[in-house]
Amino acid sequence: MDTVNKKEFAYKIAEKGGFYKKDAVKMTELFWETLLDYLSEGKKVNFYGTGHFELKTVKEKGARNPKTGEACIVPEHKKVKFYSSETLADKIEDE
Repeated sequence: MDTVNKKEFAYKIAEKGGFYKKDAVKMTELFWETLLDYLSEGKKVNFYGTGHFELKTVKEKGARNPKTGEACIVPEHKKVKFYSSETLADKIEDE
């Protein structure tokens, strides 16, 4: 599976939407900044038919260092989660 970086993603938006590449890069940056602003305010961001993003707290847990095998504690931390809608999965399967 190939990976697409943010710049390539923005360039595809420019191509599909008829925008200048630099404007598409700016829009992509603004999208992520705005998403993170809402998440940091404790809000869930919903895109109907696509899914939603929300900030979750992951509880502290025990783990093992894969290099040394030594036991350690992973402290409580925040994680951004994306939950896709069934509609999105159906759209992907149809293509």
